[in-house]
Amino acid sequence: MNSRRAVLASVAALAAGLPTVNAVVSGSGATPAAAADQYGSNTELYTRTADREGIDWVRRFRIGAPAQVTDNDRATSGPLGSTAVIAPHGGGIEAGTSELCMAIAGYTPFEADTDPAGAAVPGEPQRDYWMFEALANSAAQHVTSTHCDDPAALAVCTGNLYAVSLHGFDDTSVKKVIVGGRDARLKRNLLAAFTKYGLTSPAADPDRNVTVVLADPSTTIDGDDPANIVNRTRTGGGAQLEISTALRKAMFGDFSGAAKRRTTAGVPSAASPDADHFWTGFVGAVREAVKNHERGLDAL
Repeated sequence: MNSRRAVLASVAALAAGLPTVNAVVSGSGATPAAAADQYGSNTELYTRTADREGIDWVRRFRIGAPAQVTDNDRATSGPLGSTAVIAPHGGGIEAGTSELCMAIAGYTPFEADTDPAGAAVPGEPQRDYWMFEALANSAAQHVTSTHCDDPAALAVCTGNLYAVSLHGFDDTSVKKVIVGGRDARLKRNLLAAFTKYGLTSPAADPDRNVTVVLADPSTTIDGDDPANIVNRTRTGGGAQLEISTALRKAMFGDFSGAAKRRTTAGVPSAASPDADHFWTGFVGAVREAVKNHERGLDAL
């Protein structure tokens, strides 16, 4: 039997012109797979035995329990903490996005089979998150975001007003962030926060140049498709951050594997002397943009 929450989410989705949660989970609302993808959906990946959970892939998520929210303060307006953070292509697919997802969601990057509560960052809100992480056969397990039908991902996104997704694109020549998605106000807040936190170009030090741009609507990575998992929120929108390989590498002292990325996030090394600047700047900027967005602010 469907829960009241799922029914309400489906009603909201219908009102926004989106496929219902049930239609997406059952596959009846699925679209053809992208030519480059081996699997047409997460369901197909999970069902076939070529790639196995716990050996080739793992998914991790947090779905917060409903909580009462009250604001009765005359002088200030508190943020409505309802933003999910997701990494649809984490682990070895788009390396570094899992660790960024955890950090933006309010955790020190932690490995599977550990209690996330022990990794909670003091003073930061812990947000709902969802990650799909490839442990092996990484390239084969890429599922296009518009084909994501993972029930936990849907629960995380449809249970929140807003969402931010972390992605990577293959460019080792330039440090770049492409900001896409359907939530125009969240995108403006992100652009302003990246500038505030020093992720700009040109920078005083050329090695710190970061190009931050809005996605071109004519490209395939603009993230504005209503079927994109990041846009399956209660408001029908989210923000998608595409991060170049060069910038992701620069955030870690050692980018060579998941275990090393977890322990060297923001730790300078000979290979990444500015890791602290890029890691702290990126995570801090996204956290601040999300909080401002939840307060109803707009960086016009």
